[in-house]
Amino acid sequence: MAKIKDTDYLFSTARVRSVEKNMLTREIAEKMIDAKTIEDSLKVLGNINYGFGDEYIDSNSYEKLLADEHKKAYDFITSMAPELDYFKMFLYPYDYHNLKVIMKSEYSGVDESDMLVDTGSIDLKMLKFSVNERNFSKLTENMESALNEIIEDFPKTNDPQMIDIILDKYCYNDMLKAAEETKSDFIIDYVKMQIDAINIKTYVRLKNMSKSWDFFTRVYMHGGNIGEQIFIKNYDDPLEKFAEHLFVYGFKEIFLEGIDALTETGKFTTLEKLLDNKVIEHIKNAKYIPFGIEPLAGYLIAKDNEIKIARIILAGKLAGISPELIRERLRETYV
Repeated sequence: MAKIKDTDYLFSTARVRSVEKNMLTREIAEKMIDAKTIEDSLKVLGNINYGFGDEYIDSNSYEKLLADEHKKAYDFITSMAPELDYFKMFLYPYDYHNLKVIMKSEYSGVDESDMLVDTGSIDLKMLKFSVNERNFSKLTENMESALNEIIEDFPKTNDPQMIDIILDKYCYNDMLKAAEETKSDFIIDYVKMQIDAINIKTYVRLKNMSKSWDFFTRVYMHGGNIGEQIFIKNYDDPLEKFAEHLFVYGFKEIFLEGIDALTETGKFTTLEKLLDNKVIEHIKNAKYIPFGIEPLAGYLIAKDNEIKIARIILAGKLAGISPELIRERLRETYV
């Protein structure tokens, strides 16, 4: 296959620019929050082309609406992208989510198939078959390695958390490997930033639980910019002091703001939100790249973030949470 050039993305970039104006803005998110009912919030989403025509969306079934929107976004990109394989990486988290559900169901004997999502890179039936028959030929090498590790280790511990830890590690390894194949610094930096953010959240949570540094080494994800030794050598430092080591990586200020909120409220939500926002700030750079793979990747990642925002609002409305509390959890929008 001939090497893909940035100019091969001229048409698809123009198409992406044309639909970005229909994305969820902060103003639209505010309308959803201020809507009297969840049904009214769903109508706001309908105005930016969520759903299919005038179909009625039951307030208890909004997850299907969001799943459909994710599939629409991915199908839109892959319908015109010069190289489809470059975009599978954005579906890997859904594949690995499904593998978590399948493996936990197998070991617990509890059917949790309602938690499966049909938006991964691998067909759900194939994924189930692969695990049930222990035939991993249709999966990525990392998926196969992760499953073999779980099959070998889980009976020794019977710890469901171990399934999450193993699959998360291999998921981001798969994503980083795929990102590097694109040769795009923008996409590689996105994945590395995601890994760093996860390691920072894990570090704070384990410190808060008084877990030892050796436990952190078991869950640390390799591949980010912040090396393992940065965490290990300073593991016993107060969080405020540890923040100094994050300055060079651009995480110091949001780390300090996040742990201040944790100290005040006992909740991790502010830190999680700030880390998500930092990733989105990076993704916004795609809007200023005239053409190439970056605008398409940026759009897909932005749609993921948009759907997360919609889910936060709709779940809050359904649970009767006040608009003020919903706003506290709201992520930065792409447009």
